[in-house]
Amino acid sequence: MSQHVVVYEYGIIRRASEAAGGIDSTQNTEVFVSDQAFDLLKQWAFAPHADAVIHFFLQKGKECLRFKNYTGIVQTSDGTQFEILPKIAKNDTVFIARQSLLKMLRSVADLPFHRLSQAHLQRADQPLWEIFISAFIQEMEQIMQQGLERAYQTIETEQTFVRGKWLPHRQDALHPELLFTAHDEFKADILPNRLLKTCVLFLAKRSQYLPNQVRLRQLRFALEDVNTSTQVNADFAKLEKSDRRFNRYAQALKWAKVLLNQQSWATAGKDVNDSLLFPTERLFENYVARGAKRYLGDHQVSYQDDLHFLVDDHSGKRRFRLRPDLVIRKDQQTVVMDMKWKRIEPTLPNYGIEQTDLYQLYAYGRKYNANALFLIYPAHEDFRAPLPPFRFEEQLVLTVIPFDITTPLSSEIEKMESYLGMK
Repeated sequence: MSQHVVVYEYGIIRRASEAAGGIDSTQNTEVFVSDQAFDLLKQWAFAPHADAVIHFFLQKGKECLRFKNYTGIVQTSDGTQFEILPKIAKNDTVFIARQSLLKMLRSVADLPFHRLSQAHLQRADQPLWEIFISAFIQEMEQIMQQGLERAYQTIETEQTFVRGKWLPHRQDALHPELLFTAHDEFKADILPNRLLKTCVLFLAKRSQYLPNQVRLRQLRFALEDVNTSTQVNADFAKLEKSDRRFNRYAQALKWAKVLLNQQSWATAGKDVNDSLLFPTERLFENYVARGAKRYLGDHQVSYQDDLHFLVDDHSGKRRFRLRPDLVIRKDQQTVVMDMKWKRIEPTLPNYGIEQTDLYQLYAYGRKYNANALFLIYPAHEDFRAPLPPFRFEEQLVLTVIPFDITTPLSSEIEKMESYLGMK
């Protein structure tokens, strides 16, 4: 049975063979895994581009690994599954951290996570993988209730009687008693159904949660007359040309594509699959921006606005495009916001704020002729209210505000609106 390991962002991963005095990973800041899983992760840590996700280092002569500001699922080829959860508040439980990640994933519009329901969020006591499987099953069950799509397929075969059309030019002279014929059958064995069945069978081998196993078994029986896909990536590429009959399949197929990517290490010879990893800061940005667009109805909200450039060069050409996370306009007022996924420390002299972030906000304020500037950081037990304002100039003030992802999105946007000062 594969091992499931939960670790927070920046949590340390060590070899189980080096654990002294027993293993205590209840806080998930330090976890111990098999030497094989550790070695696979270590090998991946030195691969191109992996340094943005995972860091290898020595601590007191012991080899350690640490995931950076990415969350999601990493699977090693020995079957070990690492679930990396966001970590800001010191007292966050696994349930709260997992639920927070699910809430942020729902803001990613081009992936199936936006279909995660409130019921899925309430199942955050289960591993992420099982929640994703449950969401796929739910989409599949809706398809099955409406019935599988079918299509006519031409079947060519040899038989002792004529069924459909006789093809004399295909006749085998050595067997005149067998007639080569072609006929059409209305079958469910079509490309979209094959991909869905492939995903069902794959998940049936991977799910550890009994209710999911039962529902997957029922789906497998319902798809008994459908073959599996032998070229998953190529078949998904063909789906782009599918007709409108399969619009109701869209979400199930999106889930299937995401979940089937988890088997790619086996087919591509990879030691580690990272297809379900997400940069946490980008998720946080999307989440806040989605809330602003949804709940600030009487404001003009622009995400990743690209209206201005930093400088004009000697030839008058504009250079270095500015891209603030949020620009909020109302009447003649403009507010510029940037979001950072890191822990603010009110007891430190600079609160943990990077100086480069302040330079960036100042440039935004000048170019956008902003009435106010805001930096948004995730709230935690020591950061529940805005910090004292920073004054760049008399008419240009920066406010650092908390945003709590554990509370309803609407209430946090309402709180954020109260800080804007836009009448």
